Amino acid sequence: MFKKNKNKWLFLFLAIAISLTYWFEERGNSNALKLEQVRSQILNSENLGELVGVKGLKIDFIKRGEIYFSRDKEIQLSKDRLDEFFKILSGVKVKSFLSEADVLKVGRAFYIPDDALKMTFQFEKGEITFSLGKKLEFDQTFYMEITQNGQKRIVVANDDSPDPGTYKSDKEYRVSGAKYNRLSMIFMLTNLYFYDSRVFRDLYTDEKNINFEEITISTFRNKKYSINFKSTTTNPAPPKGIAYFEENWLSFHSSLTKLQGRTVITPYEPSVLSEILSQFEIKDRNNRHITLTLYKVFGEQKGYFLTSSLDKLLYVLKPEDAQFFFVNVQDFWKKNISPEGREYTLGLTFFNHLLDQVKITDKELFKVEPINAITTKTTLKTLEFKKLIDFLKMTGDNVTVMTESPSEILRKNILRLNFENKVLSVILEDNDAILVDMDLKIKIHHYVGATLPFSIKRADYFEEKK
Repeated sequence: MFKKNKNKWLFLFLAIAISLTYWFEERGNSNALKLEQVRSQILNSENLGELVGVKGLKIDFIKRGEIYFSRDKEIQLSKDRLDEFFKILSGVKVKSFLSEADVLKVGRAFYIPDDALKMTFQFEKGEITFSLGKKLEFDQTFYMEITQNGQKRIVVANDDSPDPGTYKSDKEYRVSGAKYNRLSMIFMLTNLYFYDSRVFRDLYTDEKNINFEEITISTFRNKKYSINFKSTTTNPAPPKGIAYFEENWLSFHSSLTKLQGRTVITPYEPSVLSEILSQFEIKDRNNRHITLTLYKVFGEQKGYFLTSSLDKLLYVLKPEDAQFFFVNVQDFWKKNISPEGREYTLGLTFFNHLLDQVKITDKELFKVEPINAITTKTTLKTLEFKKLIDFLKMTGDNVTVMTESPSEILRKNILRLNFENKVLSVILEDNDAILVDMDLKIKIHHYVGATLPFSIKRADYFEEKK
C-alpha cells in the first residue's frame, strides 16, 4: 500500500484525495477549461516526491522506508491504525471551489472558524496543508482550505465513504453530520493513538513467523514451571494417564504472539514499578532470549504494566490480556478421564453394590441399551446417562496425586464407574466432585458447588418395569 511505484496512495488524499471528483455547473467550454487549469495548479503534487511526514494538531509522523514513527519519541506507529486513518481521509472529495470574491464577502473565518484543525502532508519537494472548516447545514458537505506553494483555496468538500450513522428518514440522512464528526475526530487524533503497541513487533516482521521454543513462567500464584513448544512438554510433566491439551497450547502461543498493550508509556521511571505479578523468560528457536515482566503498580496507578527486554516502553495491558500471564502448568494438561470410543460398555455401581451394565452409543444420537440381567428389567432414562457422560468429558479444575489409601477412597465412594478397562470412584469433598483413578493414583477435581451436575441415585437412571 505504501510502495513507491504506486505513487503513494497517500496522494489519494492530497488536495482531498488525488482522484478528485469535481462538480461544477455547465458554463461552456471556456469556463470548464479555466476550472481544469485551476485544478492542475492546486493538485500539482506528482512532482513532490515521496511522502516524508504528516503534521497535525496533535500528530507528528515521519516515514523511514516503509515504516512511520512519531517524530518526538521515535516510536513505531501501527500500520493497521495508519491504514484506517488514511482510508477515512481518502474518502474526502472536492465538489467545488469558492471564488476569492465569495470568500472576501463574509471573510475567511466564516468558512474556517478554527485554524487548529489543520493537517500538513510533507513531501521531499514541498507540502500541502488542509484546514477543516465548518459543515453546511442543508447537506453533508463542509468547507476545507487547501494550501500549496503559498496559495490558499477554500473548497466545498464531501466524504463519499460509507456513512457510519443510522437514520429514521432520508432528510435526516441528507443533513447528517456523522461523517463530518468522524473527520473532525481524525484531525484531533494524537500520536499516542497510533503507537504500535505490539510487544514483539521489533523481533519479527510478521507475527506468523514467531516461533517460541520454551517459556519459563513464574507467577505470584504458582510455582515456577516451563513449557516447551518444540517438544510439546511441560516441566513438571503431567501425572501418568493425563495427556496434553493440544488446543490450549495452540491458543496460548497464538495469543502471546499477538500480545499488545492498550497503550504504551515512554519515557518512564522503572523505579516506580512495583509488585511483580508474573515473569516470562522466553527463548525462541533462533536462541534469542526475551524477558517479559508484569507489574501491578506504576507510581500511584494500579493495573497491569508490562516491561520487555526488547525495548524501553512500558505497555499498559487490558485485564483480559494480562490473564495470559497467570496461566497454570495444568492449563496445558487435559484434565479428564473419559471414554475415547463412540460405543462402549458402561458399568455403574451404586450404594447397593450391584453392578449395572449398559451399552452407550455416543454418536449423533445418544443411546443407552441394557446389557446384563438387572438392567433388562428396567426402563433406562437416557437423559440422566447423558448428563453423566457429559460430566466425564468436562475438563477438571485441577489434578492431584492420590495420597489416601484405597480403603479410604472406598469409604468415601458414592458411585463407581467402569468403561474401557478404566475404573473410577466418585467422591465428594468441599464442593468438589472428584474422579479417582486408583490404578493411576490420580484425582481429578471438578468444582460443582452445592449441586451435582449428575445424579448419584440409581432410581434416576433405572426405572423398574411394572
